Amino acid sequence: MKRIFVISVIIIFCLCGCGTDSKLNSDGTIDYVYAKELMINENAILVDVRSEEEYNEGHIDGALLLPVDNINEDSASEVIESKDSTVIVYCRSGNRSSQALQILNDLGYENVYDLGAMSNWEE
Repeated sequence: MKRIFVISVIIIFCLCGCGTDSKLNSDGTIDYVYAKELMINENAILVDVRSEEEYNEGHIDGALLLPVDNINEDSASEVIESKDSTVIVYCRSGNRSSQALQILNDLGYENVYDLGAMSNWEE
């Protein structure tokens, strides 16, 4: 009987996410609703990590440009106020934004979220 109880508890924890961030999609990105919530509640900085040419062709209103190929300590600090700032990165398909998230994490930025593709943004 005790064994069944323990197994039941383990199953319940796993079904509830086992402590994972329920705001993340299965691919590690966040959805539009959560991104907007972060922008409203935490003054999140929206960062477009595509090229300057792509950014100039069109971007999400209010997004700042920080091309993934140019991210380093200096360029990041010019766009992102502090390493404690909440940051949301996006690109065209989600590949560069996941790279940018990793680079920013490696530079010590602690609250970086990946929106993935620009098309995930709903107006």
